[in-house]
Amino acid sequence: MSGYEDITYSAENGRVRIAVNRPEKLNAYRNETADELRDAVVRAGKDGRVRSILLTGEGRAFGAGYDLATVDPNETPALDDVLQRHFNPLVIAMRQSRLPIVAAVNGPCAGAAVGITLAADIVIAARSAYFYEPFVGLALVPDAGNTLFLSRMLGRVRASGMMLLGDRIPAEKALSWGLLWDVVDDAELTPAAEAICARLARLDAAALAGTKHLIDRAAEFGIDEQLALERDRQGEAGRTPAMRAQIAAFLAKRKG
Repeated sequence: MSGYEDITYSAENGRVRIAVNRPEKLNAYRNETADELRDAVVRAGKDGRVRSILLTGEGRAFGAGYDLATVDPNETPALDDVLQRHFNPLVIAMRQSRLPIVAAVNGPCAGAAVGITLAADIVIAARSAYFYEPFVGLALVPDAGNTLFLSRMLGRVRASGMMLLGDRIPAEKALSWGLLWDVVDDAELTPAAEAICARLARLDAAALAGTKHLIDRAAEFGIDEQLALERDRQGEAGRTPAMRAQIAAFLAKRKG
């Protein structure tokens, strides 16, 4: 992949910064966005000079989830195919990367963006940021690793409440729940995240990669199996009339 349309990529002093660059859409993901993010993560991992990755969003949002404007409410979307071809490969690439990935959540983080955030190794958030699981309200099920990561990190009770009710979880509460490494003032987010990346870049690359691998192996459920299950359930949900009605209502409300 030669050039990027939906993201920016820059490298300096052993660190790579990757940012979703669709601020007019609050950095909602298209299929192409996920493909570009995966390409960028793999590209950074192949560069022997790179020691850490910073993942963030341009503008005032980290990511508004999947761009529902790309879904035709008059057609039956193959969301299982979308996950299989675009989003699941991104999540797996992040977890399999030898590089530690720091997610800097600079604003709203919703839906698939939450799963992608939690696929990072260290998550730091601006004080104004919040996390939001809108899936059930759209007659869908959580995907992009959400059910795996949230259940691991929060436990069944909090994960269930967050995903079933779809309430916005402020950064401070997310920190108290164990979803984040740290919360900082908005103006301090970038320097704080860059400082973490710089610190990681000074550590032994093999030790970092080995630690990532051991952490993943220690988990009770494998990511491949859980992503496949999310894919199948989302495929079923995406073929229901209720889902198409919710998408149509969402788009009508946004235009109104």
